[in-house]
Amino acid sequence: MLTILLQLLPIFTYFGLGMLIKRLGVAERAHGEFLLRFVFFVTLPLLILTSVPNLNFTASKALLPLINITVNLVCMGLAWLAIRARKLDRRTAGTMLVNTGIVNNSFMFPFILAVYGQAGFADAVLFDFGNALLMATFVYAQAFKYGGEPGGGWTMLVRIMKSPLVWSLFLSVALALSGAALPALVLTIITPLAQMTAPLILIALGTFFSLKIANLPVALAIAGIRLGGGLIAGLLLATLLGLEGTTYAVIVLCCAAPIGFNALTYSSLAKLDTELSASAVSLSILAGLLYIPVLMLLLGT
Repeated sequence: MLTILLQLLPIFTYFGLGMLIKRLGVAERAHGEFLLRFVFFVTLPLLILTSVPNLNFTASKALLPLINITVNLVCMGLAWLAIRARKLDRRTAGTMLVNTGIVNNSFMFPFILAVYGQAGFADAVLFDFGNALLMATFVYAQAFKYGGEPGGGWTMLVRIMKSPLVWSLFLSVALALSGAALPALVLTIITPLAQMTAPLILIALGTFFSLKIANLPVALAIAGIRLGGGLIAGLLLATLLGLEGTTYAVIVLCCAAPIGFNALTYSSLAKLDTELSASAVSLSILAGLLYIPVLMLLLGT
């Protein structure tokens, strides 16, 4: 447990730094929004380019990203039912859909490395490929649809194809399947930027964070759907597909991961409710710190 806490120390540090600079008046919400845009257009695509080409795409692992996509869509479906039941306004509805449609597998990596080693980590990265694919296409489109931007079918397709995430995914998969690699000089330049992704997102999240949770009932509903709905859907799919051993445990854990930080990025870009998004993300992260170790124990480490 101490090892896991030490590995998570950077998460708390960067998040706390964002809170501190906001408290000191060094940064404000607008600065956090700029950091999120910088992540979306620069560092996150570069992170994909430096990590995905190194994955080993095999037929036996092809189901892992599909499981992720399915679970995320299930969570979005549950969110849609909640939206209809609560009769939420368009902006709140979009925030709810985006937050339930993105899972934070990067939050799980320290846990998985500590307990399941490199084999478990490889499964987690392959699983996360589905999250990245859905996030860069369908969830991205939903964010701008509910954000009130002009959004006919053709307009949304053009918007998706302009997304740097889409192009970085296409290029990364092509490199992985062909066995080619980016030039060493290019990697030397882009790798430091890529590694800034998680710290920048966490610092930005810290600038949005407040002890006063915005719209607490809806924030709790979002976190509950993502955590509880993801866990149940993951358990059912992993069991039905006959997954076993480390792969079974890793997939169930990743399905139950908190809300992805990029939900806040999308909420900011699409002018959704960023305060509600930050509240839901924060609640899910706090809950994850408590129940993920317990879930690991129940799954059998």
